[in-house]
Amino acid sequence: MDTPASWKQAQAAGMLQAARDESLDPMAVAPDGSSVIAASRRDGRVTLVWVRDHGRERTTIYTVADSGQGGLGLADFDGRWLVFGVLASNDVGSKWELFAWDSRAGGAPKSIARTHVGADGNPVPGPFLYPWVDNGKATWVQGVGNGKKDQKLTDVQRQVHLYDLASGTDKIVRTGRMAPSFFAGDTLVWPEAFAIDTPTKLTAATAGGKPGSLPAALAAADGSPASASDGTTWAWTGVGNKNLYAWRAGWPAPVTVVEGEAIDWVRVAGDVITWTDPTATWAADLRGRAYTRITPQYGGSNSHGSAVVVSYPGPDKRSVGYVFTSAGLAPLSCPR
Repeated sequence: MDTPASWKQAQAAGMLQAARDESLDPMAVAPDGSSVIAASRRDGRVTLVWVRDHGRERTTIYTVADSGQGGLGLADFDGRWLVFGVLASNDVGSKWELFAWDSRAGGAPKSIARTHVGADGNPVPGPFLYPWVDNGKATWVQGVGNGKKDQKLTDVQRQVHLYDLASGTDKIVRTGRMAPSFFAGDTLVWPEAFAIDTPTKLTAATAGGKPGSLPAALAAADGSPASASDGTTWAWTGVGNKNLYAWRAGWPAPVTVVEGEAIDWVRVAGDVITWTDPTATWAADLRGRAYTRITPQYGGSNSHGSAVVVSYPGPDKRSVGYVFTSAGLAPLSCPR
């Protein structure tokens, strides 16, 4: 179905304003949608900026050369604290450094972590760096070596980090075979394989890093290639990134949101679940169990709290970006 008029109006109202000679690529969004973290590309440089008032007010955070190699990685923002990665190259397994920035204090970002290096001098293999931040806590997963130069890939262990951004203290919550961690409200979650070549199981810890538990209904998400949550609503993909499922507190069982489609980069913001496929970015509304296309071509999205930030290449190849919040949107009720 075409995007409903009310959703188009919300998109238009949330458009980010870029300069004529600039591509403004949104990377993360504050939970209430009031501000965005974006990469400003112009004059051969990439500048990480904190954007308010739809792009009219900005604060420069970090700048790198636009060399086409490495540069800014992924980022997350809880409305005060920003955590972002900087990659040394575009190669799989590139060295990286993780930075934190306090929007209240300003100043230069602080380095809080970097790639572990093995006995052979090479980066220890680990998952791609996906930092998450919520309520002043950051989390990420990285590989750690066993000190042996001939270490096999299957021997590489990974660690879930929980970092208190105010105090600057880092806690290793778990060591094992896990995919990137994320926050689901005040719960820390990661998929973990408890033996080599076995399906992953969603595993949880409290905000303080102690072992936690998840609702029984989420056993249906074990082994999923991708999962996400805002703390109340959960979404995940089926085997081979086909099909999209959801569950929220109070529901007797998970529901199928999308069937028979390729699903990637799942994000949750209240009643709205977004994802990408090879053609576009999409959004489903759990109130009417319907979904619609929210970019004219392939693009991307990110979310935090009730806010969603969306981007896609415009006709001149510069990024087009907009923000909306799931609260106040008219329900999608027409089947696609």
